[in-house]
Amino acid sequence: MHRKYSTILFDADDTLLDFQRAERTALEKVLCSFSLPATPQILDRYNVINASLWRSFERGEITKEDIKNERYHRLLEEFQMQTDVTPREINDRYLELLGTCGFVLPGAKALCSALKDRGYDLYIITNGVPHTQRSRMERSGLLPYFSEIFVSETIGVQKPFLLFFTHVLSCVPEKDPTKIIVVGDSLGSDMQGAVNAGLDCIWFNPRGKENDRALPVTIEVQTLLQVGEFFDVTIESGE
Repeated sequence: MHRKYSTILFDADDTLLDFQRAERTALEKVLCSFSLPATPQILDRYNVINASLWRSFERGEITKEDIKNERYHRLLEEFQMQTDVTPREINDRYLELLGTCGFVLPGAKALCSALKDRGYDLYIITNGVPHTQRSRMERSGLLPYFSEIFVSETIGVQKPFLLFFTHVLSCVPEKDPTKIIVVGDSLGSDMQGAVNAGLDCIWFNPRGKENDRALPVTIEVQTLLQVGEFFDVTIESGE
């Protein structure tokens, strides 16, 4: 075990779960189920719309209900797609399908297994939809490694706001914040949230994004293999 830490707070999407693959799979299925076109251009544009709305949510500018109501409304309007179903009905079906997509990133299961075996206490911290996230974690095979899943919608406040992390810290057994570390891919929610809460953090940055917020991350890594190395556990890169 790394001499300093006992407790690791993992983000879910794009850190352990392959959200890009899950989103595209669910989106293509939901559009086809309503006889709507699912061209690469439409799929790519949805990704942009959705990501923009989630960033607004992280900043506290909109609610999660706004995301659910708005993302398919914008997509249908932009591509002038005609359908008898409402954007919210499409969204609800999308979330059902997304919940079946428990794809994991390479090395995620091996990493969680190795960390658990070494005695680390693992938790999920996510801004996703509660039922969808739990379903995806169950299907991914990762759920048994985690003591609890903390979801912003259940808590009533999202990452990166301090109240989210205050709630999490009040629930975990470890009470020394210097022994707790956050692992995530998002500067805006994970790294900013860790900084707000005075926690160390590992920025999982496989795409080599710029730290345009100049946040003082503890370490930046490109692979989950490197996350394991930080905690002195060894995993096979292909697992």
